[in-house]
Amino acid sequence: MESLMKGEIQAFLEENKGSRNGYYERDLGTRYGKINDLRIPRDRNNEFQTALFEKYQRNVGIDDLVVSMYSKGISTRKMAEILEELFHNKYSKSTISRITEITVSEINTWRSRPLEKRYIAIFMDAMFFSLRRDTVEKECIIFAMGIRESGNYEILGFYMNPVENHVAYRNVLMDLHERGVEEPLLFIADGLPGIEEEVRQIYPRGDFQLCTVHASRNFETHVRVQDRNEIDNDLKNIFLSRTRNESIDRFNEFKNKWSSKYPRPLYNMEKNLNVLLKYHDYPESIRRSIHSTNLIERMNKEIRRRIKIIDSMPPEESAMKIIYLRAAEINDKWSMRSLRGYYKCIDEIREMFQERYPS
Repeated sequence: MESLMKGEIQAFLEENKGSRNGYYERDLGTRYGKINDLRIPRDRNNEFQTALFEKYQRNVGIDDLVVSMYSKGISTRKMAEILEELFHNKYSKSTISRITEITVSEINTWRSRPLEKRYIAIFMDAMFFSLRRDTVEKECIIFAMGIRESGNYEILGFYMNPVENHVAYRNVLMDLHERGVEEPLLFIADGLPGIEEEVRQIYPRGDFQLCTVHASRNFETHVRVQDRNEIDNDLKNIFLSRTRNESIDRFNEFKNKWSSKYPRPLYNMEKNLNVLLKYHDYPESIRRSIHSTNLIERMNKEIRRRIKIIDSMPPEESAMKIIYLRAAEINDKWSMRSLRGYYKCIDEIREMFQERYPS
């Protein structure tokens, strides 16, 4: 920092035809610890100001550090202890809360930002946790995650609702449409009644994929414990088959094998077989990435863990801040990440868009 400031004042003096007036010393807190006796150059007219920090600024990067710790789920009490250890200054919980307030104004802007017109796939899944309002109630947050036409992942939004039902998902779909999503190819969600119909109403040209993992779990809740491992392996063989015909053949074998023991769950699965195998209509290289909501579920677990670290029953504002910060963090990471197998089928995907949504 001292070397940079020497360069700064030299350029300043050359431009302003001034002269040096030595240094003064001051302490400065940084996110890496406290710098003691930092030498700040000055000119005779006391007009020079470094671009590294403001004139009376005591700390550099502390706000970013606090927000980063908050996004990791560290409690305000623990943050205060860490900051005191690093900077030898006491930071109250109210000071830390004030710093994290900078995210509140960003949340609505982020949640209402314009989205792209085309998405290869949009995943929707809900997470439940206890939220403190006037009373403590279980509420759900629905997440929407998309794969852009470019193959990159993006968290599109999160939506807080008292209950999870098809009306809540309709509101999610309407929001996506209002923000610019016009030409999606595929939606992936669980088997909640009414979701497929809501997709059809708002996006009549979009396909619907019933999450195969949710369907398998649901099936396994209706079988005897001693049969679950075998059934789980059989279901994986169905949904990991390379072609639709192979999946159907394996399902028929599965049906013959278990129909006498579990006729009702088999009937329900067969009834939904078309939407369970919809991913076979898409290029083989990306099928394993689009037949379930596994990716978004892993994110949900991480967010739930971070919320619980801060408070097992957080108020809505705290929960929204954590969710927003984590979503923004993931989007930064995923901005350079592409759908696995995307570049093997990029031409096929372009053709699918053109056929589905001819210009």
